[in-house]
Amino acid sequence: MKYITSCLLFLLLFNAATAQTKADSISRIFPKVIITNNKQEILLAFDSNRKAYELPSIGFLEGPISLREYMSRAAKEIGVTYKSFRLGGMFTYIFPNNNRTFVRPYFIMQMEAYSNGQSFSDSSYKWFSLPDAVKAIPYPASAQILQKVMTQPAYVWAAAFEEYGYTNPVDREKIKFRVLEDFYKLNEIQ
Repeated sequence: MKYITSCLLFLLLFNAATAQTKADSISRIFPKVIITNNKQEILLAFDSNRKAYELPSIGFLEGPISLREYMSRAAKEIGVTYKSFRLGGMFTYIFPNNNRTFVRPYFIMQMEAYSNGQSFSDSSYKWFSLPDAVKAIPYPASAQILQKVMTQPAYVWAAAFEEYGYTNPVDREKIKFRVLEDFYKLNEIQ
């Protein structure tokens, strides 16, 4: 009996010592899509909760889905067909207050046409020139990423950011932002 009690006590202590903490949690993958048209304009989506423009996304990469399928779903939900897409960069967003990390691949998609042949059926989408898109996005990391990947497209970029303090609607003054790892090239296309 003493042996069984000792074993149970050991297992309880071992389990507590090896239990997964919030800091050990899996990083979620949350792609963003930079959609360009033949005028080299950038498509932004208006978030009615945050009252702000942002690069489109259809959310986390979840379930059994390939990147190609994710991009096809994104294009379909947005209302476009596309010629091609490529990786613009892989970025790490760290949220220190809740021990979360998001990995955000930013893809650049060249639009081919509107799905319905005319325009967007959703009025929350709007085309911007690159300088105007960068100004319209209130999230510092996203604005900097857009600027970098579109002005230096020969490279696939990476960086790490700490960004939090989002409000509804967005108040730029309340967003806490810090560059943890400045932009660096993941490859060099020659």
